[in-house]
Formats: sequence, C-alpha cells, structure tokens
Amino acid sequence: MARKNIAGPLFGFLTLILCFVLIICFFLKAWIAFWIFFLLFIAALAAFAVLRYKEFVDFFVSRQLRYGTNVILSILGVIGIAVFVNIIVAQRFDIRADLTELRDNSLSEPTLKILKTLDKKVDVIAFFSDQTSQMAIRAIDRLKLYERESEFISISIKNPYIDTQLVDTKLIDGTIVFKTKEKEERVTIVSEQKFTSAILKLIQNRTKNVYFLEGHGEREIRDLNNAGLSKLKTELEHQNYAPKSFSFLTEQDIPHDCDLLILAGPTNPLPSKEIGLVDKYLSKNGKLMLLFNPSTDAEDVNEGLVQLMKKWGVSVGNDLVLDMVGRDANLGPSAPVPNFELHEITRELRNPLAFPNTRSVTPMEDGKAGLSIKSLAKTVNRTGVSWGEVGRETDGKFSSNGYTVDVDTPAPVSLAVVVEREIDANTETETEGSPTRIVVFGGSQFAMNFFFRAANRDLFLAVVNWLTLDEDLIAIAPPDRRKQILRRMTVQDAQLVQITSIFLIPLIVFIAGMVVWWRRRAGGTP
Repeated sequence: MARKNIAGPLFGFLTLILCFVLIICFFLKAWIAFWIFFLLFIAALAAFAVLRYKEFVDFFVSRQLRYGTNVILSILGVIGIAVFVNIIVAQRFDIRADLTELRDNSLSEPTLKILKTLDKKVDVIAFFSDQTSQMAIRAIDRLKLYERESEFISISIKNPYIDTQLVDTKLIDGTIVFKTKEKEERVTIVSEQKFTSAILKLIQNRTKNVYFLEGHGEREIRDLNNAGLSKLKTELEHQNYAPKSFSFLTEQDIPHDCDLLILAGPTNPLPSKEIGLVDKYLSKNGKLMLLFNPSTDAEDVNEGLVQLMKKWGVSVGNDLVLDMVGRDANLGPSAPVPNFELHEITRELRNPLAFPNTRSVTPMEDGKAGLSIKSLAKTVNRTGVSWGEVGRETDGKFSSNGYTVDVDTPAPVSLAVVVEREIDANTETETEGSPTRIVVFGGSQFAMNFFFRAANRDLFLAVVNWLTLDEDLIAIAPPDRRKQILRRMTVQDAQLVQITSIFLIPLIVFIAGMVVWWRRRAGGTP
C-alpha cells in the first residue's frame, strides 16, 4: 500500500512533466517527438488514474475543481475582452513605434516624403519560390512598410513556379516587380534605396536613352545569338531605359538626347574623326561605358580608343588576364573571378562573376587633375598565379609560358576602372553641373547573351544606374552595423530564449513547488 501511495504521485508528477514537454514539441513543430511523448503522457495519466482512482474521481467533483473552473473562465473572459479592445484600437488607432537602435523597422525620411506625394497606383509583385528564405522575409517585411505608408502601394507575393501566368520567361526567382499601368521596374536586390528608386523611376515622365554604337564589329542589342546583347536590351527596357543603336555612317554626331553611350567590344578601329566626336561628347559632361576586347594581334586594333582613355587617366593594356586559381572552373585561366573594390556600383553586389577573355584596365599612376579614377575589380591572387599575359606566339596568339618578370602585367590585375570628373562649383545649370562619368572594362563577353546571368545582370545595371546618375535619385545610406552594440539574434538564439523564458523557468518553479509539497507531505520541513 505504501508503494501504491508513492507511485501514484510520481506518475502524476511525470504526467505534468510530459505535458510541458508536449507543449515545447508543439511550438517547435517536432512532430515525431510530439507523438512519442503524447503516448507516454497518456500512459502516465492512465497509471496515475488507476493508482489514485479515488482521488482522481474526487477531483472532478471537488469544490477545488469548481473554483478552478471559475478562475479559468474569468481569465478567459479577461483575455477575450483584452483581445476585443486591441482589435478596436488596432483598427482605429494604428500607431507603431520603432525602438530599434538602427531603425530597422522604419522607412527613411526621403522615402516617406516620396510616398506622401505618390498619386499613382503602384502594384508590387514579389516572386519568391521559397517565402521562408531570409531574402524573402527581409523583402516582404520591408515592402509591407511601403504598403502601410501609402494607399497607392499594393503588395502581393507570388511563387514563380506556380503563378506561371504572371511570370515573364526571363524573370528570375527573387525578382520584385514594381508596376503601373504604363511601365514597370524590376529589382533583384533587397534594399530600401532600390525599392524607392524603382518607384521614383515609375512616376518620372522621362525615359533615359542608352545608345549603342555600331559599325565597328561591336556586339549588337538586336542580336539574339550567344554573342549578342538582346538579353541586356530586355533588362534595360525593364528598368525603364530606352536602348537604341546608332552608327556614324548615318549620324553626323552623337545624338543630342544621348544619356549614355556604350561601345560594346569594337573589333575594327574607329576613325580619328569618330574618336574626336566621342572625346567632344565626354568634354560636355557625357557618360560612357567602354568595353574592350583583347587585341588579336600585337598591334592594337583599338589604339585610338586606348589613347583617348589615357587622356582620362586610364591605362589599357595590350594583354590577356590569366588566373590559375581564382577562375571559372568551366572556362579556365582566361576567365578570372576578381574581387570588387569598394564603390557605389559594387556596394550591393553579393555574387562573384567571371570576366572571360579580358585585358587589363588600370588607373594611371600619375593621375589627372580634377578626375577621380578608381579600379572597380582586381584579381585576387599573387603575381605568378594571376597576371596579364603580354607575350605572343608568331601567329599573334598569346603565349602560355607562364608569368614573365618585367614583361607581363603583375598581380593584382585591374579589370575595370571608373572615372568621374569633379563638378565645377561655378557651374550654374543642372546640365552643366552633372559630372563626366566613364566606366571601362577590359572585356565584353561577360555582357553577352551566353554569359548573362543574375550576377552579370546586376553588375551591368549597377554600372548603367551610376553612369546615368540614377543612383542619385534617392540617397539612402545603409545602416552602419558597426554602431550596433548587440548582435542580431540567430534563429537558434531566438528558440533558446523562447524555450528558457516560456518553458524552462516556469518548469523549474513548478518542480521546486512539487519538491516542497512532497517534503511537507512526507512530514519533512521545507
């Protein structure tokens, strides 16, 4: 009988412990463990009911149960009233306060001002196949802030593999589309600056013109083949640019409405007259993207453009950049994968990309007065592992005898350079006050259809945005995480805090109470 008296409370205690474990498994969605402990819970409860049958039955007809039921009903009534009041307050007085140090849950003042002046319906469709990914969660949370601040913003989340009727065949998973009745903008980087700039470009009345020079063997935006730029043309149109082609055979000068001039890998020399027109365009605060290719002969076919870039502080090598380690595994040493240097263009770039068949492009050491000249990308390996090959065979092809000291271009080899001419403070008009901007790449293959992937697209569009001053549409600096004293909690940290505060601490208090109760029942002292 004594054993029965001891075993009964023990099974009752075990039942309560298993009840806590079941709750934890339920919240953590550990369903296999949940059902195992559920069976153990039923077994322990049944054992307790058999061993303490009289007390078990008396409990359901006792005064304590009636009092307990009344208390529970009272608590539920209070909770119901609180929920009802909160619903009314939330609907009538929808006020939020962001208490985070870096204002992570708020929009910046420039964005709020733009949303207050918004008078056109903007539909935002976020295409994510995995809506539980970190990128999707960040994007959706940020977009909901926009929807909250303006009645003209409408947010919807779609799966590109399910809602196929809404998806362009060229749309990539993770793309966010901003649409009005007239046009649309596509964003692939989760950033308030990108989102707000997309809205600004939608409500602007002017579309910027991007002209591609033709007639010298350049890559063409109408070319649908692997070597063409048709995919790039489509992306520019999605970003509200107007890509056009022109030739000096039919035009006497660069079109007056040209916002950006692109020379995409000319394989034939430009006449001195045409180079003079390009130089004149740059002197009048023009914007130029120049994509070279390694010359097929020791005599550089683009020597005229090389000399023009020297005037702007850029040295273009007659070589072929090789990297024996930091390279694309499928394309080999002639497709280096460089590191990007710190710049407005590269600030939001996250994914590495290869630059197949490229020559070196380096800022000149002596520099130029009034010019800001910076390297945009460099190879990452030491000399002898990466270099710019200068030596050639008798047939004009680059040799493969390894690095030659004092002949080849030493590492780190620069693959792209950005140039910006400082604005004269005495200029009066907005047009005169815009700076000359140039971006020079040593190769053009990274932009052609065959290699035009997400990372290549992001880089090219970032360059176009910078050259056309579109990155200045809305200046929103990212928060400085270095000022954050406490680090952001991981998912595991959040689960640990949840288990500790909601379950572990109450369980410890409960166990302590059971121990005290047991000792008193046994006739001991607490």
